[in-house]
This record gives sequence, C-alpha cells and structure tokens, in this order.
Amino acid sequence: MSNCGCSRRASITPDVPTQPSRRGFFGKLSAAALAVLAWPKTAIAGKKWVALPLSKAPKLQKVGGQMVTRIRGKELLLVRDAEDSAHAYEAKCPHEFCDLNYAPDSHKIECPCHAALFDMSGKVLEGPPERPLETYQAIVDGERILLNVPE
Repeated sequence: MSNCGCSRRASITPDVPTQPSRRGFFGKLSAAALAVLAWPKTAIAGKKWVALPLSKAPKLQKVGGQMVTRIRGKELLLVRDAEDSAHAYEAKCPHEFCDLNYAPDSHKIECPCHAALFDMSGKVLEGPPERPLETYQAIVDGERILLNVPE
C-alpha cells in the first residue's frame, strides 16, 4: 500500500487494438460515396459559372449535337460529345475567323474554309492555324450544362 491512504489499486490494461464496428465502417463508406457524388458541385465552387438549361438548347440534348451561342460577350461553339460530356470552344477559326463545325463521326472540330482540323482539346491537327482553339470548361449537370466563361 502507498502512503496516500488509497485503498484501491490502479488497474493497468494493455492497449488492445479493436476492430471497427460494421456501423462505423459503413458510415465511413457512405460518407466517401456522398463525397464522390457531390464532386461536380464542389469542384465548381468559387467560380462564376453560367448554367445553360438543356430545355433551351435542344441541339445539345442528344450526343453529337452542337450549337453556337453568345455567352458573356464571347461567341462559343458548344458540343455534346457524350452523354455526360460537353465542350465549349471559340466559334471562329483562329486563322481567318471562319465558322467552325463539330464532326461527330470523327470527334473533331473542322474549319471548312482552309480544311483546318482540331481535336477535342482544341489542338491544331491540320491546316494553317498557328494557335489552338480557345477552350472553356463545360460540365453536364443533369438537365443543364455549366460553362466557365470568364467575364
């Protein structure tokens, strides 16, 4: 016994690792799944996006569709290349400012004036343009396309 006047002994138990409970595991798994599903919404936070409802852009409702529109003073070629994917480009060729078109069969952007050809990232594949297309971020979000076009 010690001098402290205590009648109880301190019990010392070794640290034994415990297995996580099923509830804890599935709770963490659910949280991770929700984070993945919410990614597009969190990825767009802090940027000024323009929402284009697909109801106002019937040509973009189906894969392979394209349209030209003006957003924030820029004329854009919008392309729906997959069910969950869209792209936005400057609408005029940087060579002599001819109108561009999307070729859904080849997944390329074409300029009919001088046979220029661009890939989906805007890179020049053929023709006289000396620079790639200006591109803008586009996200298919349910029944709308979100576009990140600077003011």
